[in-house]
Amino acid sequence: MRRIWGGGGASGLGVNDVLMKDARLSVPARGLAVHLLLLPEAAQPDLVRLASRPGETAESIDGYLNELEVVGYLRRRTVRPEAAGAGGVSAPSAYEEVTVYAQAGTDDELKGVPGRVFRWPLPAGRQVRSTS
Repeated sequence: MRRIWGGGGASGLGVNDVLMKDARLSVPARGLAVHLLLLPEAAQPDLVRLASRPGETAESIDGYLNELEVVGYLRRRTVRPEAAGAGGVSAPSAYEEVTVYAQAGTDDELKGVPGRVFRWPLPAGRQVRSTS
């Protein structure tokens, strides 16, 4: 199992269980963050897969992601691949890149802090947040 807390030989949540105790987050938002942080390296979740759990929808998952973003555990950005090249090959679609952290913080505070990065298709109707 992937260890997300307890560096330096510690195990489990230890003293770094701030995410699980953060009262600013709903229990489902905390669970989603831990789920994403513990996924194997090769995992490629997306909103459809995450919403396939009983009682969840793409909108509810997006709401939990929004909670995590507001509090500072998550960063999102929209990535637009370069335009089509020669030969009329169409450019890939834009996608959302999501980075999840085991601790909350501002962009400056999290600079250099490792996070889990996931990419998935933009949800229908999503407003562009930032581009690159």
